[in-house]
Amino acid sequence: MTKKLQCVITTLCLLVISTSASFAHSKDVLVNANKLKDTGFQDGQTGTVNVDLNSDGYQDTIEYTFSSITPPGTCAQSDCMSSLDNSPILTFQIKMHDGKSIDGSYMCTSLGVSNERHNGMIDILCGPKYILYWNGEEYDAD
Repeated sequence: MTKKLQCVITTLCLLVISTSASFAHSKDVLVNANKLKDTGFQDGQTGTVNVDLNSDGYQDTIEYTFSSITPPGTCAQSDCMSSLDNSPILTFQIKMHDGKSIDGSYMCTSLGVSNERHNGMIDILCGPKYILYWNGEEYDAD
């Protein structure tokens, strides 16, 4: 009986450890432009999602604007045009709970957050390929 109990406790401990490790690297999509399009969102329509970006216990607001297609000639990166296929996109700005605004100069097919942080702020996921890191003044791609 003691041996079985010890085995069950060990299994539970391993399960808790592996779950925590997996959760520490999880990513959370907050809003997806394709899903918004499917629900009838129109060009220029805005929405918000709330998330505590700097772990101060207060919700900050990511305000996004929907566009049904990607504007032409909007990329400077060599691989950018191949990844933009006239999919709907979101542009965004962040309003911190203390009133500070942070402009997001990126066009994303979805917006999400990671559990990873840089300079005290949560990384923002811009579509499936790009992670925006806080450099101390603004969010910037790697």
